[in-house]
Amino acid sequence: MITLKEYLKSNYPQIFHLTITGKCNAFCEGCINSLIYGERSSILKDWEGDPERDFEILNYLLNASSNGSPVYIAFYGGEPLLAFDKIRILTEKIDQRYRNKNFKLVIYTNGMLLDKVLSKDREFFKRIELLIVSIDGRDKQHNLFRKGTKLSKIEKNLELLREEVKTPVLMWSTIREEMSLGDCLFEFLKLFNQGLVDYFYWHLIEKDKPIEKFENFKFSYLSDLRMFFEEFINCLRKGTVLPLLPVCELTYFLAKQIRRGHTACGIEEFRNFDILGGKVIPCVDLGDEFLLGELTKEGFILMDQVEVEKGLRKLVKYKKNFGCERCEAEFYCGGRCPVLIKTSLERAKQYCELTRSFVDLGREFLPEILKILKQMDLNLTQIYYPYGYLVLLTDVVP
Repeated sequence: MITLKEYLKSNYPQIFHLTITGKCNAFCEGCINSLIYGERSSILKDWEGDPERDFEILNYLLNASSNGSPVYIAFYGGEPLLAFDKIRILTEKIDQRYRNKNFKLVIYTNGMLLDKVLSKDREFFKRIELLIVSIDGRDKQHNLFRKGTKLSKIEKNLELLREEVKTPVLMWSTIREEMSLGDCLFEFLKLFNQGLVDYFYWHLIEKDKPIEKFENFKFSYLSDLRMFFEEFINCLRKGTVLPLLPVCELTYFLAKQIRRGHTACGIEEFRNFDILGGKVIPCVDLGDEFLLGELTKEGFILMDQVEVEKGLRKLVKYKKNFGCERCEAEFYCGGRCPVLIKTSLERAKQYCELTRSFVDLGREFLPEILKILKQMDLNLTQIYYPYGYLVLLTDVVP
């Protein structure tokens, strides 16, 4: 099998996640920031972005690591739109310094403030490559788990966005064991058919304990996944690629014999970086204990790269104990990522089982998908670009 990096070559992206603020206007159940860092009040000051400082770090990293690949700069939080002015300042600095570079900007948001920021600067959103909006199903389910947000408000904001600009929107669902993945699909199909969203991605939440009623959850989750593949095939028969991103990516990996070749985000690759409060870390969801570099009064300090790379490889040593090399799903998940290993080993094992089941479903449906593609005179690559490719900006399911 060929690795994804070898397959994509110069199209293999580099991603910088920049935490713009720790503030948030929502209180979502199972917030990863609270799980890793504790109470929100403890991170507010340390997480607050500073455009001058953050641009200096970003500029340093771009000059030190740029290799001609596509570069994505993703604004993260908290709720980034609470610090919209800082995002605009940073974007202006990037555009002024790198006039000849097509850096792609991404914003993660809960969507509640879109109307306010659009009224400030609708033109700004023409500059955004992708808007990732958290929606966890239809009204009842979403409002229950995304406390502080309201789905009807988010939907109206998406309508307003479409009236103003054509920024691509990815609907991102975070699945908890009390939730229905199918409910998220129904909401996506509604919004997709209305032309309000363009892509759908889901993943399972990280928690510090295993799923209690795992067999019940597994049955429900896999039943919904089967429905996903069936819906995907129904749309293919009509000549349409339904943008269920993980389904698109897995199908392409299976058909083209591609192996991911690294963990979900490639943390061990010393390629993608998270910028948080003046520090450079491998992943914000792992915490800030592992420091790659820091902007001090004396200037930017980068730790010894050889030692850093050794440390990053240690972060994924768990893969040997997990038996990832012998797993039939390793080509797809790459060993997932260290975050869940850090929070709950037992839950990680459950996710391994669900990942294998997802891959099994992909293998089951692959012959039918390839048959329909041939009948409809569709190219297999149309499943990956732009669909499966965008998983590189997300995570690995589940």
